[in-house]
Parts: sequence; C-alpha cells; structure tokens
Amino acid sequence: MPALRNFFLVVTIAIIAAVPAFGAARLTYFNNGTLIPVAWPDGSFPIRYAIDRRVVQAIPQVASLLDRAGKDWAATPDASLSFQSLGIVDGASAGKDGRNTVSMADDLFADQKFIALTTNWYDDSGRLLEADMQIDPTAVSGGYNLQQLVEHEMGHILGLDHSAVLSSVMYPYIGTGTTVGLDSDDRVAITTAYAKTKPASGATLEGRVYGDDGGIYAAQVVAENDEGEPVVTALSDKNGNFSLQGVPAGTYRIYAEPLDGPFNIQNLSGSWQSAKVTSFPTQFAGGGALRVENGRIYGNLNVDGSGSVLLNPKWIGAWAAGSDNVTLLAMPATLHAGSTITLGIGGDGFTSGMTTFDVPNPGFHRISDFKWAGNYVSATFQIDASTPAGSLVVMVKSGNESAALTGALRIEPTTRSRGVKKL
Repeated sequence: MPALRNFFLVVTIAIIAAVPAFGAARLTYFNNGTLIPVAWPDGSFPIRYAIDRRVVQAIPQVASLLDRAGKDWAATPDASLSFQSLGIVDGASAGKDGRNTVSMADDLFADQKFIALTTNWYDDSGRLLEADMQIDPTAVSGGYNLQQLVEHEMGHILGLDHSAVLSSVMYPYIGTGTTVGLDSDDRVAITTAYAKTKPASGATLEGRVYGDDGGIYAAQVVAENDEGEPVVTALSDKNGNFSLQGVPAGTYRIYAEPLDGPFNIQNLSGSWQSAKVTSFPTQFAGGGALRVENGRIYGNLNVDGSGSVLLNPKWIGAWAAGSDNVTLLAMPATLHAGSTITLGIGGDGFTSGMTTFDVPNPGFHRISDFKWAGNYVSATFQIDASTPAGSLVVMVKSGNESAALTGALRIEPTTRSRGVKKL
C-alpha cells in the first residue's frame, strides 16, 4: 500500500516545477518530480463526517452550518460531489483513523492567530483518503463569520488550496459580517476537479508569463470578462506556463500579476511553497479581448512581465460619500447596485497626484476627482442600479506602472461589516 501523507492547510493572511499547472486553487504536491493534484477519487461521495460533541457545545448551530456549506459546494454547476453528516459523537479528534471529523482545536493555534485548520490524508497518487477539520475556540469568541469559515474549510476538505482572489471563499482572510457565496473562481476550481463529464465543460486558455529572467514562477493569471469580473484564475509553473481550464464561453482579457501582497506565496501549500516571489507590473496578454467558445483550446496567450515595479496595492475600503470614516483592509469591499460610494485604495509605491485607479465595469462611473492622503488614493463612484451581483477587479495605475487587486470589490444585496481575522 502506498505511504500515506498528511497535509496541513491553514487559513492564513488573507495557500511546481513542472507542467501542467493546475487552475484556480488546487492543492498540489510533488512525487518523484511529478506534479500531482489532490482530490477524492471516484466513488468517494458522499463524503461522510462526524461532529465532535464539544463543537456543538461551543457552536450550537454547527450542524446546520456544515450542512449548508456542503450543499453550497455540491450545488456548483457541472460538478459531482456531496457531503453527509454522521451526526454528533463523543471523542472525535483529528488524526488518521479512517473517519472524517470536525473537532475543536483546544487553542492549539492561539499563538499563531489561526482560527481553523484542515488536515488532509492522501496517498502517493493524490487520492484523498481522509480529512479532519479543526476549529479554534477563538473563532467563536471573536464573533467571526462561522458560515464562511466552515465553507472555506469544506473547500480544503475537497482538495482546494488558498486563492489570491480577494472575493473568493478560499481567500485566507475572514470577516465578521454576513455570509458571502462562492465566487466564480471557487466554482470553476471545484468543477474542474469533480466534473460531471470529462473533460470539464468550458474552454482552455494556455500561455506563458515571462519577464527579464525568463518564465515567471507562481504568477497569478486571470481571465477577466467584459464586466470586469475575474472568472477563472491559475498559477504559472516554474517555466511560466499556465493553463486556465473550465473557462465559460464569453469575451475575456487575460492578465498576470505577482503574488506580492496582500496574498503571498506563504499563503499557499504543497509544491507552491518552493516558488519565489517575482515582482512585475500587471500586464495583459497581447491581442486584446478574446472571444472563447466551450470545448476549444486557445494557445499562445503570452504575457510580457518584463521590468520592475514599485506600485503594490494591498488594501481597499468603501465609505459614504463625504464621510471621513476611512478604513482600508486586505478584504473585498462590499458595494450595492444603485449606490454612490467613495472607494479608497492603499499600498506601496503610491504617489500623490499620480496614482489613480479604475473599476473596469460599465456600471461604475467616477463622479469626483481623485484625492490623495498618505499611502492611499480615493474617489467617489456612482453605481448603476442594473449592475449585477458578483466580484470585480480594481486596476491601479501610477505613471507607467500598473497593478491589480483581483476580486477587490463585491456587489452584494446585503450589508456586511468590516471586521477581519485570519482563519
């Protein structure tokens, strides 16, 4: 029997050296030089899990939270997966024992300020055999969004790594507000892993990200649609090659950005830990917008990331027009169609009178001049009432430099507060 491996996926600040590069947020590792994605094999569903009684004592509603999270992932179009609760048991704990469990962490991660962890057990072929979720008591006492927490950890149970898309459920920061749903990147990632039909529906976009020293390793490549939504992402391999899989039919621009904050290489797990951060300007693939059709492969979508960059947006905030209540965080800003709001973007390399930003969505209209204060820039926008729900990219410019905050905005029907915590 192949040796078992255990892998710890921790929800942190916001987790390859060979082709292929796996799209979105797939957990991968090396075995004898081969890059292998981790996933449950056919016949594993429903994934059955037991809940330790101490979790119920700390979080009385945990059974319904887990049930909803499992159903949200299972409702992903074109994906075939399911979960089943085995009920409440005594003495369940994390560790290789042949059963999937949800248990308390007993302040194990208190000093590291993590509030949840999932341990995956898999064999040398990447076949998941067991997964154990642990929740730290500080997740409860801190008032954090428990629905989002368990939904995130369910993604880890399914074999997903962290995502650099701020609006993704797999982004490793968590807030204290109301629940947000799965993002496009989450849904595409899980569909490519557990497609009802093989291969997964949609198009495949392939290319290379290169810079002054050749291929750029672990660049985030994004397919942005004509509404400014980051629909699918992938990370480039050691040679700079990337493959965006499961891209729905539509019109896209392809860009690449470095993982230099707010999401960093340290937020990834497995084989991605061997990558080295390379700073480069956010650049689009040549050729302009690309119309793609389902079932087709589009190649030679190359991104030239040559040159250095000082510009590095890391935080975003939204506040009422005319207000001085400015808060910038490494979390997506929630906005509402039909509203007028001031947006602020902060980070490194911002220059007064020079740094500006744009929301590439036809429903956003800037109605004020830009204002600069310290290391951030702000402007007021009016949002059309017809703007659909979803996540959006913010593009920042400063002279000849450009940088993206992918998924920095989320159009939602409900208000969400701005407290933030590591998972």
